[in-house]
Amino acid sequence: MSNQMFVLVLAVGAAVLAAWIHARFPALAPEKMGKTALHTGIAFVLLHLTPGLGDSPVWVFAAVFLFVLPALVYALLCAIWMLKHAQTAIGMSR
Repeated sequence: MSNQMFVLVLAVGAAVLAAWIHARFPALAPEKMGKTALHTGIAFVLLHLTPGLGDSPVWVFAAVFLFVLPALVYALLCAIWMLKHAQTAIGMSR
């Protein structure tokens, strides 16, 4: 598997996990836009703080699945929450 294909599969998998978490645990979503913005900021700080991938294949594997994947899922979950707030704000919410 090429690096590009792995990144694509990782991103799609993170999006599916975020959508599942949102559907399975709707009470996790913050009720106010300010809290959602705070969560979004934290998520993107976590993405920037993920450790650099080293030379060892074991460390790369561990870093991707212990740091990068959870941070990416959290960031995408925050994006879902922001879209939900935007829909509510313009009156498109169900």
